[in-house]
Amino acid sequence: IIRSVADTAGRKPGKDIVAEREGKPIWITVKGYPEGTSKTHPSTQAGHWFKQAVFDIIEYRGESEIAELGIALPDFPRYRSLAQKINWFQSAAQFVYYWVRESGEVVVE
Repeated sequence: IIRSVADTAGRKPGKDIVAEREGKPIWITVKGYPEGTSKTHPSTQAGHWFKQAVFDIIEYRGESEIAELGIALPDFPRYRSLAQKINWFQSAAQFVYYWVRESGEVVVE
């Protein structure tokens, strides 16, 4: 059951998706793939956004040891390579990635 979905375009703070499965909370942070700016390349900005998503997971885990946590990202090579670099952290913090493909298909990893 989805309880709330944040207005990510409005950059509101808080959990992007709050859901529940069998009475257990699910909290997901969501990031897109940036277009970049005149000063920042999209790949660099993606790195910043990825780091923010990881920090979200750190905060969420601090709030609850039982919540199911996730990071939802577009399935692009830059995000995949960043995830590989911290694969040890995924099991330590107990979260999953939701890789969203261009087709709209979501792969849970």
